[in-house]
Amino acid sequence: MAEEKNQNYEILSESYEQEMLAKKKAAKKGVRGETPAKLTMNSLMDILTILLVFLLKSYSTDAVNVTPSSDLDIPKGKTMLTPEQTVVITVSKSAILVDNNMALGVKDGKVDGAQKRPPEDGYFIIPLNKMLVDAIEKQRRIAAVNPSAGKSLGIATIIMDADTPFRLLTEVMYTASQAEFSKFKFLVIADATEGQG
Repeated sequence: MAEEKNQNYEILSESYEQEMLAKKKAAKKGVRGETPAKLTMNSLMDILTILLVFLLKSYSTDAVNVTPSSDLDIPKGKTMLTPEQTVVITVSKSAILVDNNMALGVKDGKVDGAQKRPPEDGYFIIPLNKMLVDAIEKQRRIAAVNPSAGKSLGIATIIMDADTPFRLLTEVMYTASQAEFSKFKFLVIADATEGQG
């Protein structure tokens, strides 16, 4: 019986540990040297996530981007303040935009009476109000996730042509106030001639 038990065990050589270490080293060298490293799906998703965060952070350096056009002559001023990230209402000679999305057209400094709540000579502009309600709801959803974004809730920045009639500006501000915008900021361009002379 004792002989049968001894037959079940292999006799290890004295250099067994050295042989095993040599095999491991050879295996590691073979993996490193012969087969190229492969990117797994997790690695690719990590890379894409990092790129997305980087692009979102660097997407805009300014809170307000103004596209020059012959339809929009922005007044000049002496202010040195940096604009905040708010809802932007642009009133040009031919259109009213909310965050660069067309709300409605303007002709001769007036909004078509059919676009207003009756009576046609009223101050409430229906398409503009719809877009502003959507914009403030978007601001609320962002503020729920990011409390620091809540400080601009209910603030609108108005970019308007220098020749915008006061009546049209009043209609825009009244409509925005009905959509729960309570503060307005007006964007002007810094006067380059200031300090010269």
